Amino acid sequence: MKARALRAEWTKFRTVPSNLVTLAAAVVLMVGPGTLTAYRAGEGHQGAGVFDAANISLYGGFLFAQIVVGSLGVMVASSEYATGMIRTSLTAVPRRARLLAAKVTMFGAVALAAGQVASFASFLLGQVVIAAAGAPAATLGQPGVLRAVAGMGVVWALVGLVGVALGCLLRETMIATTVLVAINFIIPIIGPRLLPEAAGAAVTTYWPIAAGLRITTTVADPARLGPWAGLGLLAAFTALLLAAAFALFRTRDA
Repeated sequence: MKARALRAEWTKFRTVPSNLVTLAAAVVLMVGPGTLTAYRAGEGHQGAGVFDAANISLYGGFLFAQIVVGSLGVMVASSEYATGMIRTSLTAVPRRARLLAAKVTMFGAVALAAGQVASFASFLLGQVVIAAAGAPAATLGQPGVLRAVAGMGVVWALVGLVGVALGCLLRETMIATTVLVAINFIIPIIGPRLLPEAAGAAVTTYWPIAAGLRITTTVADPARLGPWAGLGLLAAFTALLLAAAFALFRTRDA
């Protein structure tokens, strides 16, 4: 039954054409702006101080792609509430924990696979344009680079699962997406500029998505969390949201 529930969730996901188009759009948004950012950074690298070529090629596009991936995760959980199909799903899989686990497993795997494709493509194209701009490019064999590139794919999966958790907890697509954007974009990007210096530094260091993205860096920063500690913090935050989603999903009405 567990395998059938997983297959059913995959069938539901892939048979909605907009889902695959949206996922492909996320990959394009990662690779396109990431490559452009890498080229511009390569042009100005001489006055840039520390130059982390791997991170530069990954981070620029992720700012856009993460919203798409997270929003798609929201819809995986919330769309069935909007259409009423959640009742049909619960009739087919009455064990609620199993149903939600199938959704989480399916979309986590999809987001991880898409994230790895987007990350490696963004890195490889980014290094080509960085070198073309006259800056020192990175290779996968250099210390920390493979970890950074593969780690970005893991961050994609965690962002997608945050979306699934929020979609389950809030059940309204627009509300859950708004919260997702606040958590992953507004607070970590804009918040530090508006908050007092100490509070802004704390957000930059410990906010889950900001900490998680440390896995994509190859240059140490003593003021920030290490790559694995940062990823662990994002993973713990994601697990906490998923635990809350499981607890609520098992007890409230459909």
